[in-house]
Amino acid sequence: MDKNKLIQLVEDKLGVDYLGFIEEITDPAGYIGNRFLPAEEAYDFEWVHDIFDNTHAVAKMKARGDAEAPIVGGPAVKKVSGSLAPFGQKFQVNKSTLNKIFNPRNDSELYANLRRILDESARNVNAALSRAEWLRFKFLAEGEIAINEGDISLEVDMGIPDDNKLAHGTSDLIAEEWSEAASAKPLDDIVEICEHYFTVNGEMPNVILMRRATLLELLNADDTQNDDNKGLKSLAEVNDYLGRLGMDYPEIETYDEFVRFEDVDGRPSTVYHLIPKDRVVLLKEAGGGGISSDIGRLLMGPVAENDFQPGIYVDVYEETDPKKYWHYMACEMWPAGYNPEYIVHADV
Repeated sequence: MDKNKLIQLVEDKLGVDYLGFIEEITDPAGYIGNRFLPAEEAYDFEWVHDIFDNTHAVAKMKARGDAEAPIVGGPAVKKVSGSLAPFGQKFQVNKSTLNKIFNPRNDSELYANLRRILDESARNVNAALSRAEWLRFKFLAEGEIAINEGDISLEVDMGIPDDNKLAHGTSDLIAEEWSEAASAKPLDDIVEICEHYFTVNGEMPNVILMRRATLLELLNADDTQNDDNKGLKSLAEVNDYLGRLGMDYPEIETYDEFVRFEDVDGRPSTVYHLIPKDRVVLLKEAGGGGISSDIGRLLMGPVAENDFQPGIYVDVYEETDPKKYWHYMACEMWPAGYNPEYIVHADV
């Protein structure tokens, strides 16, 4: 990036490397999507992966020791592919801020406004990170990504099997709505849902996610809290109960993170929760087994403005007619779903 006068002033006066400052900005502490869909750099705008199913039968027996080995089928191959989507935004540096930088009344005013430039650049990075977490959980918690913003309208089904989308009224695994405290049996439902996950995948999920309000319904159910039943009063006791069953049931975690979208007036006031109301989400965490055994990745593709290097690109660029400075951000990203069967939804 060619350093314009404004960026050079930020670096000289504050003693920071602008790009280094940007690169140190990471996901907010509350974001957890990277546990299930880690970010991975990609160097093309389209991707194709062959995923090998390593499920195998027992070895064939030979007729005799010197006989030719029997021929068996090779591993099944699943081909998944997709394209990355461009995201970006820019906003103008306030003229009053620029005046206080290039015509400061004192050093205090200069330094305060140079720090504001860094804060505003960080705002662009955080906007991209919020969009990334939104993309992850549109896949993980909803199973489809729909975008209707401005002139852009698209809807992509991410391939979660229909049998993994459970709901009261359509699935026998959920006996009663959890809001019906007198009759609901949430923990029995959790066990049944986990057993469904095991039947599909041959392993237990790593975590059970839900909103705080959903957890409260679980804790308020008579079957959960009454001493004549399970007698559990807290999340810690519930997780201990699941562990004591000795069947590798995962712990429950609450996740109430949300992102903000602009309202009709352009203000970031529209709240979008990343897990839908009354939904329980069972997930496998990414491990060391690669794409054949993980849900997927969040692919970060090449950005033209950054010489086609992948990642989140942020800059402050200058226009001269008329004189303006713009905060600019661009990135190319999209979730790649390799094994969506490792996701189970239950609407309770």
